[in-house]
Amino acid sequence: MKVLVTGATGFIGQHLVRELASKGYYVKCLMHRRTFSDKKLEKIAELVTGDITDATSIKEALKDVDVVFHLAALLGRWQSEYMEHIYYRVNSLGTKLLVKQAMKMGVKLFIYLSTTGVFGNIKRCPVNENHPCNPTFPYEKSKCIAEQAVKSAIDKGFPATIIRPSHVYGPGDVNTLKILKIIKRFRVFPLIDGGRAMFQPIYVEDLVKALVLCMEKRKIAIGKTYIIAGNERITFKDFIQLSAELLGASITYFSVPGWLMSVLALICEKIFPAFNLEPPLTRSRVEFFRRNHCYSVDKIRKELGFQPKTNLRNGLKKTIEWYAMKGLL
Repeated sequence: MKVLVTGATGFIGQHLVRELASKGYYVKCLMHRRTFSDKKLEKIAELVTGDITDATSIKEALKDVDVVFHLAALLGRWQSEYMEHIYYRVNSLGTKLLVKQAMKMGVKLFIYLSTTGVFGNIKRCPVNENHPCNPTFPYEKSKCIAEQAVKSAIDKGFPATIIRPSHVYGPGDVNTLKILKIIKRFRVFPLIDGGRAMFQPIYVEDLVKALVLCMEKRKIAIGKTYIIAGNERITFKDFIQLSAELLGASITYFSVPGWLMSVLALICEKIFPAFNLEPPLTRSRVEFFRRNHCYSVDKIRKELGFQPKTNLRNGLKKTIEWYAMKGLL
């Protein structure tokens, strides 16, 4: 079986490619550009250079492919109104083009990696796959539009599955690294609204196993949408405390009202771009810490038998050890 992974050089993509190769699958990787670090991937996969928004690139990448894992997405840029069209072009239009070509070429399974961010600010906790989507920021909106394209294809008989992971962490994750650096360097952490919001991250290796499980049990998974999150729900305050403990850092907290942080973020968004600088504080980042990230994973557990293996303490410990080994902490 030949498997195509888009976004193969990204955080999750690299873990997925290694897992697929270790299981004996023939893996193709669609990447935007080649770098020196891709030498490791070249040993275990076929590398194809192309653009997810270019139909010719997509057609070439899909040749002789049975299964597609679509992970490629723009993430981590400042989510301003100016950036919205760029998020749409890569995340939404790119997915639409890939789905359209995959349908033409008879792909047997298409697995789309979305995000629980499509729910927006959830009103109850935990939520399941049936919760209405109400995305707020450009990234979330673009992923929601992409989901709609996949669902539309499913309605026409296209064999696809949608995966909505919660916050993914693990070796290679730059977003968690930023939090850990603040804790270690400053020993002070501002808790938005006292850090009361709930958090339910998933370790990257567990997510990858869930993705592969959807492929291996595709007869059940086709046409379905699944939330994937860790077993543990923890407040952001407790998450920061656990991180500090594993880093061996004493930490001081102070609570800041969410509304005040949102105002400060808006001011940053107005001032910093005038000097061609990305704002250090944005409304989307503030909102991440204000929202509850609390999900039910009953559906994938009951239907596919998926169970995360890594608890939060062990996952964070492995992640911190990897950062330290790479000289990033």
